[in-house]
Amino acid sequence: RYLGRLACLAIAEEQRDQNDYDALKHGPIPSVPRKVIPLCWLELLECEMVARSAKHVLDSYLTENGGAAAAQPAQTVASFLSALVSISEETAGETETRVRKDPSIPDEDDLNALTVFDVGGDGDALPGQIRSRKEVWDDIELDVARRFRYTLSLYNQSGAAARDRALYTPLLRRICQRTGVRLIVKTYAVGGKCLCSTGITSGGRVVPSYPISPLDIVEIVPLVKHAAAHGGEGFVPCSTSPNVMLPSLHILLPDAKVAIEKAHALCRARALPRALDLAQQAAQLYQRVTDSPMHTSMLRCLDLTSAVLYEGGEHQAAAGNAARALALSVQLGGFDSAETLACHTTLSHIFLSSGNIFGAVKHLRASIYLMELLGGPHYAELSGFYSKLGTIYHQLQQHETALEFFEAASRRPSPDRISEGMLANRKAVVLASLGQFKDAVKTEKLAYQFYAKLLGEEHEMTKRSGSTLQNLTKLAVVQGSKQVSEAKAREEEAAAIAIANQIEAEEELAEKKKKSKKNKKKK
Repeated sequence: RYLGRLACLAIAEEQRDQNDYDALKHGPIPSVPRKVIPLCWLELLECEMVARSAKHVLDSYLTENGGAAAAQPAQTVASFLSALVSISEETAGETETRVRKDPSIPDEDDLNALTVFDVGGDGDALPGQIRSRKEVWDDIELDVARRFRYTLSLYNQSGAAARDRALYTPLLRRICQRTGVRLIVKTYAVGGKCLCSTGITSGGRVVPSYPISPLDIVEIVPLVKHAAAHGGEGFVPCSTSPNVMLPSLHILLPDAKVAIEKAHALCRARALPRALDLAQQAAQLYQRVTDSPMHTSMLRCLDLTSAVLYEGGEHQAAAGNAARALALSVQLGGFDSAETLACHTTLSHIFLSSGNIFGAVKHLRASIYLMELLGGPHYAELSGFYSKLGTIYHQLQQHETALEFFEAASRRPSPDRISEGMLANRKAVVLASLGQFKDAVKTEKLAYQFYAKLLGEEHEMTKRSGSTLQNLTKLAVVQGSKQVSEAKAREEEAAAIAIANQIEAEEELAEKKKKSKKNKKKK
């Protein structure tokens, strides 16, 4: 239920931030908070609530009528997922048009091959009922209200603003994670209209659904909620004591625990050689027990080792350990896990500090992709990462590309209002580098207004922006005068050319007349 309460608080904070922003646009106000709540908070909270409720609703669909849906689980799952990642259901005419345009519609024989006989149903010959999109969302909203005491404000809403904030791809990912459904890797047309194949299928036949077809369901793997003590570690100690608490692996390895904690403390104290030794010692202890590096504790040791090496100036060795940590995180949690995102960010920072711009840009782009995949287009860190890429390209004198990234950063919301002014300042610098001083003045003026309203006229950043604005204004005036003089010169040149052409034409006409008179005299 805490998710519903947090979502209610997020809605109230968003409304307060919007009121402050509206008041700030209409004139100066006594005070305005610098920080705002990230838009991704409410989006991720609702996404998680829908995903958790979807697990229970899907379970009820698969187990009703004694498990009759077990004969065709792909049909039930595909229709259920199609309903959740869409905004409405197709009409018959829209379905016919889509089928006619798309040559990759699955064959009927392929669909019927998905039926499993002699399973479920307790002898009931009736196949399971496939719900419509409305029925699915009614069940989801009812379960959300019952479990979280919350009414959805972004999903299954008619308003365009709410639909634009609904995270369909992250929702599909979370539902598959929580239910054990594995899909074929391809691009799904989420956020549009769906076909759920409503009603009882004729003769038990599997019928297509859209955008997720029954053929897209690879398998449904069983999930275990608690497989060990906690923390995802697969070791449960044997004890004869009456202690009912099950300790996790790090208690079984007190030496490794002490070593890794002391290594962190020494790293913060800048005792890097000793910290490196302890981090490597902890990694050896963990690997000796697990008999494999495939463990989350090994990932923590590799992260710490790369951090210590980076602080010591050993950038190449730090990059090697960070790359091994990245490979391990992908194997443990998948390419789209939060740990993989952190490893990409670490590698980009190391490469950027060591001068490997190509590697830094590569991992920054990977981080941006994962942020949008996991958290949607309003993720709080996206604006900063796009701005960082713009700064890199600006330093490489690729000003057009830098401007594109700064524009992309300005389209992403930031939880810090002052970052909008900083971003406008950077865009003004790039525009000045491109010789577009008039646009640079307009952009820098926006930065100055942000600084003046948020920080005051006497703040150092406001004064610096004002000085930059004056310099850009002078350059814009010089450029404007030069453009006016050049335009005037071009006009004078064009007028002179026109007069010369007219004189030449008159001379040619006079010459033709003389020749015609001579010819007449000869005759």
